[in-house]
Amino acid sequence: ALSWSWRKHLIIKELKSMAADIITLQEVQKDAFEDWFRPELAEMRYEGVFQPKKREPIFHRGRYTSEGCATFYKTTRFRKLEKFVFDYDKISLDLLSVRPQDAEQCLKRASKGNVALALVLEDLTLQPLHGWQAVGPSGGHKLCVVNTHICADPRSTDVKTWQAHLLATSIEQNGLANTPLLVCGDFNSTPDSAVYEYLRQGVIRGDHPEIQQDPCGLLEYLKSGHSLRLNTAYEACSGEEAEHTNYTEEFKGTLDYIFFSSDSLAVLAVSQVDDAATLSKDVALPSCSRPSDHVSLVSTFMFREDCPPSAGQMSAPLSPYGRGGYGGGAQLSTSPGANGGPGGADSQVFVPGAHIYEPYGGNHWYS
Repeated sequence: ALSWSWRKHLIIKELKSMAADIITLQEVQKDAFEDWFRPELAEMRYEGVFQPKKREPIFHRGRYTSEGCATFYKTTRFRKLEKFVFDYDKISLDLLSVRPQDAEQCLKRASKGNVALALVLEDLTLQPLHGWQAVGPSGGHKLCVVNTHICADPRSTDVKTWQAHLLATSIEQNGLANTPLLVCGDFNSTPDSAVYEYLRQGVIRGDHPEIQQDPCGLLEYLKSGHSLRLNTAYEACSGEEAEHTNYTEEFKGTLDYIFFSSDSLAVLAVSQVDDAATLSKDVALPSCSRPSDHVSLVSTFMFREDCPPSAGQMSAPLSPYGRGGYGGGAQLSTSPGANGGPGGADSQVFVPGAHIYEPYGGNHWYS
């Protein structure tokens, strides 16, 4: 394995080269955040927020430290309005402790220490044109960036799906559903998983193989579904997810996504992800040229200016370049940045800095 002292420079080089407005990272150690990521990215005018997982500190590089999610945003483009932390263990305790039977067993199974970090940002450049759009106190577009890392245990698909449910309901219950959403991270779930289906569709079909085993009855809570209209950047733009976002000796497949509010944001473009033939040249990641075991994802978004769909109506498919009456712009990217191990940063999301694309009628875009 590559040493952290080598990988950290490759990670920062990659992040800085993308000139992103927003960056999200997972599996970041607190000491790496404080001693490396925050000061390095501060030079590029980023402000960072770190949220540790609810787990015992680990001993690494001579000291005890925690790991969790880190979100950075460019202060020249956004200002932070609010911060929310969705502690899946605490929410599970509130919901499951009232069960008349097996509460202790269910809590033990559901408690994995995972969290989500949500930041509500105000755009300092673009302002909404319509009354139905979410607006900040200074008149700029509002955007909620959610950064999460879902349970990794392949034997706990019920817990993964439970955490996806807690994520969606926490967004709704905290009044964030009407704010344009970017829900990004390492979901440790493939495109055919119950997690993916639940977040995309709002419900899970009854014959899905991953919900047939529910030892603690966690999935009974999912019957009501959620009302968020979420799509993913790659599926919306190219018709399918990236072939691989994680490439290791043990697993090769797609685990990372950029979900977005399809009624308030439109995806314009996504980056090309290397295919298996190219990735196989490194045998497994991380490698001397790729500092993470996850592959970078980059996508471009804009704020939609057309009338949002009515309740219960999903947005129509969008063209790759967001034409057809959409104005005002946003570009988003997500890219796993470091190893899924100590000092790592498994997945990132960023919205690169603003300029105007003249061919599209002078509308403002993040880019």
